[in-house]
Amino acid sequence: GINAEYGDSTAGATPDVSIKSEAGQDAPSKGKKSGVCDVCNGDNSKNKNTDLAEEMVSCVDCGRSAHPSCLQFEGQLAETVKQYNWQCLECKSCSICGTSDNDDQLLFCDECDRGFHMYCLKPKIERPPEGSWVCHMCKK
Repeated sequence: GINAEYGDSTAGATPDVSIKSEAGQDAPSKGKKSGVCDVCNGDNSKNKNTDLAEEMVSCVDCGRSAHPSCLQFEGQLAETVKQYNWQCLECKSCSICGTSDNDDQLLFCDECDRGFHMYCLKPKIERPPEGSWVCHMCKK
């Protein structure tokens, strides 16, 4: 999907849950992982939405943490985001050029949640695809 924050959502778009924490917490200092879910205010031992233990994922840049299910990450996506330096919606940058400029042009892969500018892709994409979108790294 494309960045849902700009209203150009497609099926499978990442919801905008990191802009304002329900817990009202400031982001932890860079590199320090938060032990509290930014969405439900639970921790690894208890997701307050499900009452189940669930390992959280933490943003490599700001340290904010959330349960994959609180971010509406399901199936393989919930596991994939734990295996690389994941970025939250606020910190998301292009995996090709490394910048967060023109974030309205960022596509999010529905299998790994990495961001890619449509114009950095080869071939570049002129407009957001309908439905789900999978990056070149996940197509392999």
